Amino acid sequence: MPTDLAVRVRDVSKRFRIYHRRNLTLKQALLQRRRGVYEEFLALQNVSFDVRQGGAVGIIGENGSGKSTLLKCIARILRPDSGRIETHGRVSALLELGAGFHPEYTGRENIYLNGALIGLPRRYIDSVMGEIIAFSELDRFIDNPVRTYSSGMYARLGFSIAVHLDPDVLIVDEVLAVGDEAFQKRCYDRIARLRAEGRTLVMVSHALEPIREFCSDCIWLDHGHVREQGPATTVVADYLAEVNARESARMASEVEHLHQMVPSGRGGVGVTRVRFEGAEGPTHVFQTGDPFEMVIEYHAPGPLTGARFAVDLQREDGVVVLSTATDDDLAASTLPPTGEVSLCIPNLPLLEGLFRAGVIISDTRTGQPYTVLGGAFPFRVRTHRSRDGGIALLGHYWRLPAALRPLPQDHNLGTSPSHRKR
Repeated sequence: MPTDLAVRVRDVSKRFRIYHRRNLTLKQALLQRRRGVYEEFLALQNVSFDVRQGGAVGIIGENGSGKSTLLKCIARILRPDSGRIETHGRVSALLELGAGFHPEYTGRENIYLNGALIGLPRRYIDSVMGEIIAFSELDRFIDNPVRTYSSGMYARLGFSIAVHLDPDVLIVDEVLAVGDEAFQKRCYDRIARLRAEGRTLVMVSHALEPIREFCSDCIWLDHGHVREQGPATTVVADYLAEVNARESARMASEVEHLHQMVPSGRGGVGVTRVRFEGAEGPTHVFQTGDPFEMVIEYHAPGPLTGARFAVDLQREDGVVVLSTATDDDLAASTLPPTGEVSLCIPNLPLLEGLFRAGVIISDTRTGQPYTVLGGAFPFRVRTHRSRDGGIALLGHYWRLPAALRPLPQDHNLGTSPSHRKR
C-alpha cells in the first residue's frame, strides 16, 4: 500500500445468511433429515476506495445499505468474503453500543481491556486514564459494571476511549446519536481537534451536517455497492435530492389517496385538492428559507359568498406553528363555483421537522364550517443549519465585539438590523 494512504479497500464483498428455517441442533438435522432454509444477502458488493493519511471520508446511505458492515470490515471485526482491506497505523473504532465491552467488567477495567486489544501498554493507558474518565464525565460510575450503564453512558465511555487511545485512524459509526446534545457537541469538537492533528477519519452518519462539516470526501452506499463517491458537498447533495424526491412522492401518494376518500362538505362545499409549491414546482419537501405556497382547490354547487379559508400548520408533535385565515375582504366577495386560494410564505422560516397542514372552509354569515380537514396534508422541512434549533428562525443576528466586525445572519428572511447604520 502506498505510504500516503491510511486505508485501502479493494473489491470487498460480504455475504450473510438470512434463515427462513434453521436447525437448532445436530439431532434435529439427523432425525428430521432436513437442512436449514436460507437465502444469501449480499451486504457489500465489490466496494473499492482509498482514504489518504489525514483525510476524512463520510459514508452515507439508507438503513441496510452496508455502511456498518463496511466499518466492521475496516476495523477487522468482520472478515470480507472477497477483496482486500489494508490499513496503516493504529485503528480505533467506535461502533455499535457495547462493542468491545465486557458487561461484567467495570468501566475502568473496560478501558484497560480496549487498550490491550489494540496493543497499548498498561503504562500508556494509566497516563490517559484520568483524561478518559474526565471526558466521559463518568467518574461516579467508572467502577461499576458497564451492564448497569444506560445507552448514553455507553456512548460517553466508548467515544472517550476511542479518541484517547492515540488513534491514527478513527472509525465512528452512528452511535453518537444516542448521546445528549451537549455531549454530541463535545464529541464533534474533539473530532475537529483530531482532524487538525492530522488523524484520519472514517465516519458513518445519518445526520448529514457532520459529514459536510468534517469530511472532505463522501461515499454513498446503495444496497451494498458504491452509488457515488467524490467531494462530500456534491455527494450529500445528490443523496439528499433523491431522498427528498422519494419522500415527496410518498407524501403526494398519501394526499392523493385522501383526496379520493374525502366527501364534499356541508352544502356541497369542499376541498378538491391541496398541493404544495416550492421554488422548482410541486413538492412536499422544503428547505428552510425556501418560498412556500399551499394551494387549496375548492368546489361549490354555485357561486360562493361569505366564505373564509383557514389554515393550521402543525409540527408532528402537535405544536401549532401558524394559524391564519383569509380576511373580511374575501368573505364579502363572491367566489366562482370552483377555484384556488393560496397561502404564500416568501421565505419559509421553519426548521427541520415533519409538519402537517389543516384546512377549514367556513361560512362567515352563520359561523358554521363547510368542511374541516385537520392535519391532513404532510410536508417536510430540512435545514443545513445544525447550530439552530427549535421550530423556526426569527431573523436573528449576533452582535460581536467591535474589533471583530459584527456579521448579520438574516437567514434569507429579510434584511437584518445589522445592515442599518448606527
